Amino acid sequence: MRLILIRHGETEWNATLRYMGQAAVPLNDTGRAQARAAAERLRRYAAVALYTSDLVRAAETAEIIGAAIGLTPRPMPELREINVGQWEGLTPEELYRRFPDH
Repeated sequence: MRLILIRHGETEWNATLRYMGQAAVPLNDTGRAQARAAAERLRRYAAVALYTSDLVRAAETAEIIGAAIGLTPRPMPELREINVGQWEGLTPEELYRRFPDH
């Protein structure tokens, strides 16, 4: 058995270096292109299942891949990113300014 792990495609928050955690941030154009490219590479494998986090960016990536390889993504909340709390949406610079003692 082979297990293949794929990270979600790029979002605007990735592109601007924002902490994302569990925020509902969709893929940007680059992220959708990355998902299509991943799907093309996956065609050579005989995948039997496609699991995804239920977060928007991961689910969107999985939908693109699933459509290309003929699998329906199965959402699993257990695969979610961690909750980053007050860091959500902040850049590292904003984080340092807001929490200078940490």
